[in-house]
Amino acid sequence: MKLDHLVVIGLLATAAASQAANSENVPQEQLSHNYPKNLARQHLGANLLVFNPANQAYVPTEAAAAWLDDDVATGWPAMAGKQHYLVALPQPELIHNFCLSTRSGAGTVSIYAGDEPATPTSKSWTALAKDVPVESLNQKLGKSFGRFAKYVLIETNLTEAAPWYSLYLYGEKSASTYHVQKRVQPVDARTIFGPYVNPQTAFSLSSLYAHGRVAYANASDTATAWSRMIDDNPNTAVTIAPSTKEGGLVIRYDNAYAIQRISVLTDAAAKGRLDFFLLGGAASTAPQSAETVDGTKSDFIKVSNAATGVPSNVPVATAPDQPVSIANMTPVATISFDGSTSRGSADFTPASGSILVARWTPETEGQRLALNEVNSFSDVSPSNYEAAAADSIAEDLQVDNSKGSGKEMLNPVGEGKETLPPAVGESLPLKTPFIPGLAPFPPNIPFSPR
Repeated sequence: MKLDHLVVIGLLATAAASQAANSENVPQEQLSHNYPKNLARQHLGANLLVFNPANQAYVPTEAAAAWLDDDVATGWPAMAGKQHYLVALPQPELIHNFCLSTRSGAGTVSIYAGDEPATPTSKSWTALAKDVPVESLNQKLGKSFGRFAKYVLIETNLTEAAPWYSLYLYGEKSASTYHVQKRVQPVDARTIFGPYVNPQTAFSLSSLYAHGRVAYANASDTATAWSRMIDDNPNTAVTIAPSTKEGGLVIRYDNAYAIQRISVLTDAAAKGRLDFFLLGGAASTAPQSAETVDGTKSDFIKVSNAATGVPSNVPVATAPDQPVSIANMTPVATISFDGSTSRGSADFTPASGSILVARWTPETEGQRLALNEVNSFSDVSPSNYEAAAADSIAEDLQVDNSKGSGKEMLNPVGEGKETLPPAVGESLPLKTPFIPGLAPFPPNIPFSPR
């Protein structure tokens, strides 16, 4: 390639990166391609079915609502014995890695990729991983691979049924290329995915793809690491320290939302109380604080409670990206941990805010808390909204900056994540996933045009 061509490409990539850094007021250090988007999500059009040997067809399963939503605390048991689960993507994707999030269980998992929803015994499937112990995939990335596929077959051979909470399929697209947008016309999500959808837990608004960002974490001064608690990887975490009158964690949304559910994934050995506060909403009556310990009861689908009214008792934060005072404020939610579970969630009367603040109070003085994931939910439903990838020249021209940049890259053995970008350009239209065994297939569902 001629030098002048290289110069042009470099200038275009620099301009695109500059635009990405400025449009959402996101620190440049948090804008990287090191946080891959999880493709196994209903908000991207993915669907989950289970193979029924009796009629040799894939049929809807309740697990879809729990495994493909964005909530780390909603689960559904993976059946014992040999089972076959089909992940149907809306379009072919280059798949690089896989992991899952479970509570317990024993057995093995095999992963196959294909271009059509063939029966499990079909020779059209390409093996990506064979007989991998469940525990080695539980919140850990497996050995990397590369395969274009529209369908991913998950073969489980479990000795006991145990709750699974999430599936993770990582491709080449970073979270920074996505945004949440309203559909041109509302749709009934059940006509796309079947009867099993968790409408209120489909979009985590504190996530990178929704343009949330971590503005402060009191136990870490490395801003590049803060995004680990709101990415799509349950393996990486950010630690916060105990605090009293100030929040130990500050997450900024891209807009003010009526938040009504919060879920977290953390250290299973943690004992203490995690209080949440919402700032940036119109001052109003203090909401009732909600306290829930769901970790030991999440082997069933739990949908956040719909409620009316949007109260808020907190003022706008005056010092973003710094410790935020929460003195004399009432938390909107409290999640308690007793050392027996790593998951917790709380449903509460919707409270409006653009900033989410957390305070950790441990049973043992000085004990810190590792937060792997922090999810927060409003009334953003897949019937009215969709997640779409924005056109980005920076994505097409992305360069591996792992050497000398201090940023992590997704690797075969461990930690990988993505980052958040601005919503630039218009999105490609999402395609409806193919749903074997359902008739009639929903026709001509309108999606946002390019």
